[in-house]
Amino acid sequence: MRYILCEDVEVELPPDWDTIVGEARQHVIDKTTAARDAAAAEGATPEAAEVVAMKALHKAVAQKASVWGKAAPALMRASDEKCWYCEKRQVRSDNPIDHFRPKGRVHGAPDHPGYWWRAFDWKNFRLSCTYCNSRRRDVETGRVGGKQDFFPVLEPPPRQGAEGDPDDRPRLLDPLVDADTKMITYLANGYPAPVDENPASEARARVLCSIDLYHLDQAALVRERKQLAIDIRSFVEAGQQADQAGDAVGRQNAKTELIKRVRRKAELSSAARIFLGAYKQFPWVQEIFDRDL
Repeated sequence: MRYILCEDVEVELPPDWDTIVGEARQHVIDKTTAARDAAAAEGATPEAAEVVAMKALHKAVAQKASVWGKAAPALMRASDEKCWYCEKRQVRSDNPIDHFRPKGRVHGAPDHPGYWWRAFDWKNFRLSCTYCNSRRRDVETGRVGGKQDFFPVLEPPPRQGAEGDPDDRPRLLDPLVDADTKMITYLANGYPAPVDENPASEARARVLCSIDLYHLDQAALVRERKQLAIDIRSFVEAGQQADQAGDAVGRQNAKTELIKRVRRKAELSSAARIFLGAYKQFPWVQEIFDRDL
C-alpha cells in the first residue's frame, strides 16, 4: 500500500465533474422525494414511507453508477494503474471502484442506511482489484477475504449514520492517509505485518483488520512478494560483488534492476522499498534512495 495524494486524483477529474455530481445527487433527491410522497399519499405511516423512500434512494444511486466510472481514469493515473490496496495490476480485472465507506449495505450494521451521501464523492473512491474488493476464497488456503461491504469503525465517535453527523473513524487503513500507509510492513517471507508490535495497540489492530479484509495475505500475493525479496537480495549481492571488484558496469546493472523494482510505478513497490532498505549500509544502495528515485 502506497500513499495516494488527493491532489493527484483531483487534477485528473473530468472538467465538468461538479456538474456530473450535482445532477446525480439531484436525481437521487428527486426519486427519493417522489417515492416518499407517493407512499404518504397512499396512507403509509411515516415509518413505512421512509422505508419506501430508502429503497428508492438506493435504486436511484445505482442508476447513476456511471458517475464513479467517470472518475476511474483519474484514480488509475494517480497509482500508475495499480490497485490502491495491494499494488498489483489486474490486466483481466475491471478495476472496480471501491466505495471506501459503502454506499449501500454495511456489513454488521443492519440498520445503517449506507453512506449514500458519499456515493458520488471522489474522496470516497478507491481503485481496487477484484481480489481486494470482492469476497473471494483463496484456492490454496481456503481463507475468504475481500472488503466488499465491510467497513468496521473505531469508537468513539459512533458510526456516522447520516450526512452532517461527525465522521467516524475507519478500522481499515486508508491509502489516502499518509500515516496509515506507514503502519504496515512486509516481511522477507512475503507476508504483510503491523509495524507496531504492541498486541494492544490500535494501530496493530487496524493493520490486522486491513490484511484480513483487503486479502493482503492471499497465498499467490505472498509468494510474489517473497520472490521479490529474493530477487532484491540477489541483485544486491551481485552489485556488492561488482563494487568490491571495481566493476562499475556490473554494479550499475544491478542498481538498474533494483531501481526498476522500487520506483513508484512498479508493482509491489512499497514492499520492494522495504526489502531494499535492509541493505542501506552499502553506499551505492543508499544512493538509490537519496538520488535515484
